[in-house]
Amino acid sequence: MALHALDWLVSSLFVLVLWWIGHRLLRQNRSHSLPPGPPPKLLIGSYLDVPKAEPWKKFSQWRKLYGDLVYVQILGNKLLILNDMESMHELLEKRSQKYSDRPSFLMAKYMGIENNLAFASYGPYWRQARKLIHGTVNQEVVKKYHSLQENVTTKFLKDLVECPSEIMTHLHMATAHIIASITYGFSIDTPSNVYFDEFAETERIVLKSVVPGAYLVDMIPQLWYLPSWVPYNSIRQTAEIGRQRVSDIVHRPIEQVEQDMKQGASPASFVSDHLMESRSEKGIEQLPWVAWSIYEAGNDTTSGTMLVFIHAMACFPEVQNRMREEIYRVVGTDRLPSFADRGRLPYINAAIKEVYRWKPNSPLGAPRKLQDADVYRGYYIPKGTIVMPNVWLLSRDQDSGIDPEAFSPERFLDTHVKKTAIDPYSYAFGFGRRMCPGRFLADNSVFMLVTSMVATMRISKPKDSHGVEKPFNPPYIPAGLASFPYPFEVDIEPVSDKAVAVVKGRTTTID
Repeated sequence: MALHALDWLVSSLFVLVLWWIGHRLLRQNRSHSLPPGPPPKLLIGSYLDVPKAEPWKKFSQWRKLYGDLVYVQILGNKLLILNDMESMHELLEKRSQKYSDRPSFLMAKYMGIENNLAFASYGPYWRQARKLIHGTVNQEVVKKYHSLQENVTTKFLKDLVECPSEIMTHLHMATAHIIASITYGFSIDTPSNVYFDEFAETERIVLKSVVPGAYLVDMIPQLWYLPSWVPYNSIRQTAEIGRQRVSDIVHRPIEQVEQDMKQGASPASFVSDHLMESRSEKGIEQLPWVAWSIYEAGNDTTSGTMLVFIHAMACFPEVQNRMREEIYRVVGTDRLPSFADRGRLPYINAAIKEVYRWKPNSPLGAPRKLQDADVYRGYYIPKGTIVMPNVWLLSRDQDSGIDPEAFSPERFLDTHVKKTAIDPYSYAFGFGRRMCPGRFLADNSVFMLVTSMVATMRISKPKDSHGVEKPFNPPYIPAGLASFPYPFEVDIEPVSDKAVAVVKGRTTTID
């Protein structure tokens, strides 16, 4: 009996010591206050204060009230908005061990979207997938895709010459063609291609599903258990439709590659190379998801950026003219631009930076989740906080003295301004360990498409049958992870008969 009493006493003392240590640590951490932010309302927090459309603008307004760090509570969820480059660099890069995880959303998890590398939790699965990708899209390897990108761009120009009114379809076909060829080895080169619409529809599902608050069930998980007969309850139905679409688009292209390989008709690609090389069952299991990750990120980034570029060229013809003048001065008019020309085109490179800055594709980056509680600038940041970099605010140039709403490549040229704007390459493709691995491939595609279009085509606002300009203000996707224009009408025509001849002549050299 005495022995049992002693065991009980030792156990009690051990638990008491653990409680005391935990209590001291909690008091030590919480001796720092939370970052400032809008005062939360009972139960819902700031749910009604955060607009569904363009929330980054509201967060930017809050910076004036609360500072660079804004802490927001929404339906029990904790958000930290970073409004300056210093905090983004410190937390997302220097402290990336703590800040590299992704938040988990119930709908996205059920649909399988969290198997996508961009949205996967930070851990062994993500690290293994990242290794698979690195050998395909690192800065040196992507040079082997230059000829593919140049050939697809030439075909794109030919399509514009023959049917300029279908520019939006031609553009999406070109970006899909490049990334599908690299990833799967097959071309998506006609609108009737079975994958064209399916990839696009899945992309829309993904971009909505990984944003905090996009689905109420992500904020209130208990809603998942509502019976299906409850009026307006389509949670399970929406999730199941999304899960099936994602599963189909992830696995069917792999099955096609495997079938083509058996018939000896599959060209080299990321998928075929790994199917032949992989001896790991785990690697084969990951491959469909990693391949989809490459396609999804690469196509989305490039097509969204090009839509912004076309919008800008229509609105700022004087910039378009200066870009064309530099191309003609360096490249001439007897051939199309090539990657070998890039180092001699400073204004073009500045214009591409301006495309990334003017209307950033990811105004709030991709959300992170804090894995362990942290203290920064004297503020306590609780474990599990969703951290969002306000990239849109960074893009509102306050350094060069040039209006941030103007499309002006000059803001990046020290020959034109005393202090250049923040380089968009430091924020447009993410931060730290979660930086987009395909950024070099995407940027190369943007360079080739931008330069070739400017060299051969004139982009302008649409006109009616009487030659009068129509109202022109393309609407952008207002909510979600990405923000770029919906397809819009624009006028496009060759700059000269010689440009048409150059395009057609180059087309004849493509296999």
